Amino acid sequence: MPDENAMDEIFAHYDDEVKEAATQPFKYDDEDDDDIDGGLDTIMAASEKVLAVNRGLTDPDERDSLRFRRIHTMDKLLGERIALDADKILRNTMRRVARQGNLKSIVPGHFNGYSEGLVVGNPLSLPLEEINPLHLLEQARRVTQMGPGGLPSSSSITEDAQNLHPSEFFFLSAIEGPESERIGVDTRTAWGTKIGSDGKLYQRFKNKRTNQYEWLSPQDLEGKVVGLPD
Repeated sequence: MPDENAMDEIFAHYDDEVKEAATQPFKYDDEDDDDIDGGLDTIMAASEKVLAVNRGLTDPDERDSLRFRRIHTMDKLLGERIALDADKILRNTMRRVARQGNLKSIVPGHFNGYSEGLVVGNPLSLPLEEINPLHLLEQARRVTQMGPGGLPSSSSITEDAQNLHPSEFFFLSAIEGPESERIGVDTRTAWGTKIGSDGKLYQRFKNKRTNQYEWLSPQDLEGKVVGLPD
């Protein structure tokens, strides 16, 4: 029989790891700890911004701008489920292994629940009829603000969120989307748009000064003039 004190120590360490992962904000590859740290400086800066907006000294940030958004792709969502031990798969496995004193209970596909839970019963997963091949191409470019971690229901959608925003120019398609109250929050990326490992949208633009093409994000276009090609 395994030592009970050793088991308690293992599960105490497990609980600490999961709690730490649950309290840490999601971090992309290009982000430093200072970018996402909710420390005193961040709180003070946010408080000063709120006071300035309330006094009419500055305009509020455009929360619907793509500059303040990141795209969570499938690999990011799966990594988050593993880090937070969704459905307590790892915890239950550790209990079983500690009780039996061996790894016989771990079989092929034992941890498939992490990926299955992301697909089965998840509002972000949408089974298609696959009758029209063009529908597959359209859904492959789908980006939505609905679902877990986003807007819980259509009643949470504001009129501003449904409107077109200038930062979406060249990045999101303005002519594709549902004909319902979810218009503007259930969108499609424009043709040629790429999603970077940092969660930002990128599109190819021609620099008139260098006459070279560059991949730029909405953050890179801040303060720049963008025109249609000749």
